[in-house]
Amino acid sequence: MTEYTSFSDLWADFEDDLEYLTEQNILEFTLQLHQFMEERDVSKKELADHIGSSQAYITKVFKGKANFTIASMTKLVNALGGKLTIHVTGQEEKNQKWFRRFDGNKDVKTRWRQKPIIENQFNEMLEHAGA
Repeated sequence: MTEYTSFSDLWADFEDDLEYLTEQNILEFTLQLHQFMEERDVSKKELADHIGSSQAYITKVFKGKANFTIASMTKLVNALGGKLTIHVTGQEEKNQKWFRRFDGNKDVKTRWRQKPIIENQFNEMLEHAGA
């Protein structure tokens, strides 16, 4: 197991880990989908009924256990009256989360996120551990 002496070293490994990146994308999608559902006051049961699925499948989706395809993601978003968009960025933007959502005739909402600001806490933990 790799021992890390800084948060930056730990974060650098995560940024290149395929499993981490995949889970991060699943989390982003499910968070956006849930927000979209709340904005439209749609329950999991209603969404399941609309796509001809079970409520258990929708629960599986929100637990990140569903095997997403572009088709299944599109089906879920379209059922809520939305449109799925996919954005590809260069490696120089890998620390930023970018997404946009079309909401009827409203303007595109764009949101940028930086990596979590927990480096100081990580370094304090290392100091207390004697690293």
